[in-house]
Amino acid sequence: MFIAEIMGVGDELLYGETVDTNTAELARSLQPYNLNIPRTLRVADDLAALSSELRKAWSSARLIVLSGGLGPTPDDITREAIAAALGEALELDQAMLNQIRAIFAARGWNMPESNRKQAMKIPSATWILNPRGTAPGWWVHQETPAPRDLIALPGPPAEWRPMWAELLPKLDLPCQAYAQKTFKTLGIGESRIVEVLGGLFQREGPATVGTYAKAHGVEVTVRGQPEAVQRLAEEIAPKLQEYLWGEDADTLPGVVLRGLEARGATLATIESLSGGVLGALVTEVAGASRAYLGGMVAYSVGAKQRFGVPDEALSQGTVSEACARAMAEAARKALGATYALATTGVAGPDELEGQPVGTVFVALAGPQKTQVRPYRFPPYGREFIRTRAAYAALALLQGELR
Repeated sequence: MFIAEIMGVGDELLYGETVDTNTAELARSLQPYNLNIPRTLRVADDLAALSSELRKAWSSARLIVLSGGLGPTPDDITREAIAAALGEALELDQAMLNQIRAIFAARGWNMPESNRKQAMKIPSATWILNPRGTAPGWWVHQETPAPRDLIALPGPPAEWRPMWAELLPKLDLPCQAYAQKTFKTLGIGESRIVEVLGGLFQREGPATVGTYAKAHGVEVTVRGQPEAVQRLAEEIAPKLQEYLWGEDADTLPGVVLRGLEARGATLATIESLSGGVLGALVTEVAGASRAYLGGMVAYSVGAKQRFGVPDEALSQGTVSEACARAMAEAARKALGATYALATTGVAGPDELEGQPVGTVFVALAGPQKTQVRPYRFPPYGREFIRTRAAYAALALLQGELR
């Protein structure tokens, strides 16, 4: 099997200032190809270190993909490292320099002199045009002694994604028959999924199964040869039906909104601990306004009162089933929605009203009844608890719409 190496370049990746998602995304895009990815690397903005890794990779890999280090500043050394590794000299491409100048002019700016380096490349490289930035990429292809490609892409995902999508089909990489099916579940943990699937949880053979815990639940992914994936997925689906809310590219907000729209129903939200996370998830979906009327962030007691939560409910504590219930009912009434979701709880870092961090109540008010679900999420930090609360609220509504 041919080898692929993927490298993320930048000091900020090594020190955690930027989380490296590029290498993982690039690796996923190579799944349909007959390539073995023995490792992915994060390499510092260090000329000697990066050129050394590139020399080793160039001697054995069918494909090398780098992201990052194509900017105009002195610490952007990907171009220089490739040149050193391949033994070629950088040359200024006047036509590319003119294009970069034109980008700045279109924005009403003069091009800083430092951007000249973005128009430098080695003779064996061809440009990969960047439709969203000033950093073009490089494509180095060699046929002898064996076919191999080296791709250098900018670091920002918004820039490299369209560049990579256009380039990847042109690389003539060795293909393999590949398929993937993902089941998205809620209300069941990974260990329980293993028990439910039994012998279907295969780790070897033409199709394999993996589980991945996410904020929206556990994903069960079947991958491998297309016919084997189809057969195994057809056996797995009935086993998970009770917990299944979506498949493949489905998102929980998207599934919920489609369910609402199909029924001609509408949604309102009111949030305390999640502070707008729920509303943000819903409005990430294009066309959300067809079913989502709006939301309120009622973070303080006074705000809850002004939005219509009665003192009787608040007297039982803001972190309580009674408060969550009253919040949902108040939001439904205020916006005239078919359904309303509410979140309240303790995001931390300290206890609140005698309740430990991770205590959450989500509520759903609908035409027939109001439901409340209590949760005790692990105290993994405010962001984790707030996000899990928002997804728990959506899951409650999805259960009602099924």
